[in-house]
Amino acid sequence: MDVLHSGTGTLAYTVSGGVNPSGKPVLHCRVKGTLQLQCQRCLEGMEYVLDTQSDLVLARDEAELLQLDEQEDEAADAILADTKLNVLALVEDEVLLDLPLAPRHPAGTCQVKASDYGSQESSPFAVLAKLKPE
Repeated sequence: MDVLHSGTGTLAYTVSGGVNPSGKPVLHCRVKGTLQLQCQRCLEGMEYVLDTQSDLVLARDEAELLQLDEQEDEAADAILADTKLNVLALVEDEVLLDLPLAPRHPAGTCQVKASDYGSQESSPFAVLAKLKPE
């Protein structure tokens, strides 16, 4: 997924631990900031404001992870607990999950000119039009 227009922008994150109402250990992850994404209409940069938070229930092993996935509500995801948890990878995953599939400026705000699409003569279908019987 290559949606970044440039490397400008800043992100701030917090990761803290706690216990959910069921008594399970949980990580609270919040990421805020702005990114410069590439608009899929005009291919120019657009500012995207990111503000996401999630609660990740920690599982001791694979069996508990499967059990938590079946039991817990839709709002909380479960991950495998690790003594050496890669926090940056966790934050990166949260950012990627929040990004739009096809980022676009709001309708009517792109600066695309009709000439950017090429003329009728340069269309790849122009050759087929010549073959069409009249």
